[in-house]
Amino acid sequence: MPNASLRPRFARDGIFNVRDLGGLRSGDGRQVATGRLVRADALHRARSTADDLRRYGVVRVLDLRDQRERDEEGVLGSPGIEVVHLPVLDPAFDWVDDSHDDFDTMLAHRYQVILESFPDRFAEAVGAVVEVVAKGSSGAVAYHCAVGKDRTGLLTALLLGLLGVPDETVIDDYTRSGVAVAVQVSWLWSMGYPAGHVAEEHLENGLWSARPETMRRTLDWLAGEHGGAASYMRSAGLDDDQIEALRRALLVEG
Repeated sequence: MPNASLRPRFARDGIFNVRDLGGLRSGDGRQVATGRLVRADALHRARSTADDLRRYGVVRVLDLRDQRERDEEGVLGSPGIEVVHLPVLDPAFDWVDDSHDDFDTMLAHRYQVILESFPDRFAEAVGAVVEVVAKGSSGAVAYHCAVGKDRTGLLTALLLGLLGVPDETVIDDYTRSGVAVAVQVSWLWSMGYPAGHVAEEHLENGLWSARPETMRRTLDWLAGEHGGAASYMRSAGLDDDQIEALRRALLVEG
């Protein structure tokens, strides 16, 4: 199970969906190393907790938001941490698809559109992870978007897929974001942010949800259309040396 010990520290800055992916097991019985890969939401809000990232060993943060979000909401600043801007989506990307009228499957459909539209951006993000973790046994990479479940969730699914983590484990990790998002929305509402005004149905079933069915449909589509995460990433431009370096650096016995 991913290490959630980071969460209580970062909640004071309005960061709720943060966890170390260490401990997740791959299909061959090995596990993801702790202290190397951290998924998160809204690290641009880190103020009093920014130093906690550095003390945890984070040396690079991938900011998956677009430039408009960075201009409006700010950017993480912490000495000793390199922040790399790798926007996964174009600013014009529309999360609402009026042509897809099945509310239960809309989010999975948007994930498929994202993966079809921006494979090179995911390959660049994975490459930025490899650059750090392949250097040695120390130094963590954290990556985040705004909510920490969609763009961050897709990058996590691809990274874990490359590491051979079974689909059901990937799905379980994705659904953990549901509770964190609900807390985040409540915090945003209490602070007067417009994003805090989210309808209950969107938290349960819609664009703010993190249901297992959503990630299961996404992984099934990835397998059916592209042969899985590794084949998808190779087609996107990631080479076998990078994939092997990622596995060698992040999979440990245990």
